[in-house]
Amino acid sequence: MAGPPQITPIDPRGVPRAMLPQFIEIEPAAVAAGATVNVRYTVGPRHFVCTGMGYTSAPVGIPAAGMRFRINIQDIGASVFFGPVRFLARPVFGSDEALSDTAYIELPVKWQFDRMTTINVEFENIDAIACTPTLVLIGYLL
Repeated sequence: MAGPPQITPIDPRGVPRAMLPQFIEIEPAAVAAGATVNVRYTVGPRHFVCTGMGYTSAPVGIPAAGMRFRINIQDIGASVFFGPVRFLARPVFGSDEALSDTAYIELPVKWQFDRMTTINVEFENIDAIACTPTLVLIGYLL
């Protein structure tokens, strides 16, 4: 019986930067019911172009039953919020949080976070159980 397939990592030498995928995972510690938590992430020495996002949530101590969150994303360097208020994750990502599935959306327009800027994400738990949300920004480096 053959073993698992061999995985060959991407060798970034000679590959255009825009062809290298980049994933930024933003995840706070467990967020108590009714609480709001801010998580900050500083972009590295290259610009990050965000093309999509993924989201899921996992309640503390309860397998396979996500909780409802409101989220807002801010590009601090550009002084831009991704919305005037925190948005409900379920309608945006189309996820069934009751199953804690992993949903993905492609952004309607690419968003460039300039190098060394800070991304601030607000997570508001609007459910009755402590839960850990995970937001993944998907894109590439310039």
